[in-house]
Amino acid sequence: MTEADREKAFYDRQYQSLLLAPDHAQRVDRRTMYGNCENPQHPFFERRRLYTATLDALQESPLVGLNVLDYGCGPADFGVWMATEGARVTLLDISQTAVDLGLLRAAASGVSDRVRGLAADASRLPELASHSFDLVFACASLHHTLKYQGSVEELARVVRPGGRLVLCETWGENPLLGLARRARARAAGEEEDQGEEIVLSRRELGRLEPWFEDWRIQTFHLLAMSKRLLRGRMHARTARAVLKLLENADRAMIGLFPPLRWWCGEALIIARRSNYVGAKSPVGLRPA
Repeated sequence: MTEADREKAFYDRQYQSLLLAPDHAQRVDRRTMYGNCENPQHPFFERRRLYTATLDALQESPLVGLNVLDYGCGPADFGVWMATEGARVTLLDISQTAVDLGLLRAAASGVSDRVRGLAADASRLPELASHSFDLVFACASLHHTLKYQGSVEELARVVRPGGRLVLCETWGENPLLGLARRARARAAGEEEDQGEEIVLSRRELGRLEPWFEDWRIQTFHLLAMSKRLLRGRMHARTARAVLKLLENADRAMIGLFPPLRWWCGEALIIARRSNYVGAKSPVGLRPA
């Protein structure tokens, strides 16, 4: 079994149970997206600062009429939401089950006419025309595809010149946090395909520099990355109080020593597709 086949099988299993949820639980719109970020019972809550910033960033320009690629769509929350905002969305994932789930959610949300799905290996996308997308969005997925030869070139090929790339990712420039991530993954018995072995950094983003420019990197959570130890407990008032305390400590520390931002554990990354190959706008910009 190839690495791609193994990863596909893993995510097919991950998303299979979500197909059984009733229609009302599949619906996605602006209210549910922002509401999930504020709901301690929802998995979004753990990443609420990152996801809220991402939702805001995706709306910096109107989504109505845009051709959008939800790259590595997973459960397709963001992709279906953008369709409810008027975008024409293509859901791309290596897992056919993830694509089926996204199409089910599009139907439940009343936007089937604006959503199509493609189950494919990101290293080869002949079904997608060159320069066909105004916006490519990836949530916790680019770090999975970078390991496949040709994936970066294919990603750059499908974005129109001037189009936007928006990445919502775990950030990996803190070596101590990297060790803690790997230790937690081993302790939890996580499979390799959950992605802790590859985490984005400026070095990894450098592979995209020949095609993208005007980089903006906004980072989140330093000490507050220990929130992962509270996973599944956010409904408890004590857990939320601890998280708030850690977030306040992060603001104070980064305010005193801004370079610590690079040691945070999550990042919102935005870039623009250059009009030519060979753009070298530095990824080393200070975080926004």
